[in-house]
Amino acid sequence: MGVLTKEECAARQTVMFNHYVGQVEIEALCMVDMINQHIIPSLKAAGVGPVAELAAAVKTLQSAVSDIHHEEDARKKADKARTLRLETMISIRETADAAEAICPAALWTLATYKELQFLDQHVE
Repeated sequence: MGVLTKEECAARQTVMFNHYVGQVEIEALCMVDMINQHIIPSLKAAGVGPVAELAAAVKTLQSAVSDIHHEEDARKKADKARTLRLETMISIRETADAAEAICPAALWTLATYKELQFLDQHVE
């Protein structure tokens, strides 16, 4: 079609890879904050749950983000971000979901799925 030159296509691809990597980094660091500021303290207060496993998960997330930062090639960064988002974070999410299921609701500081789905019915 001749709309973009080869160099323009390559530049656009790099921009899109960098955008994706940035989104994944924000999500991963948000997950770190949620685990550190909410999930682990809630589980410790309740005296239940996989606290050590979640603490290790935080280190895994931080290490993966650091690994992405040290990569020079945009495509390789995006590949690492994809693995972080679609494999590592999903696995950690399963652990966090299981922790939520065993933590008493009164000690859970995050909104529950029920509260999020039926927000209008939980207003007190």
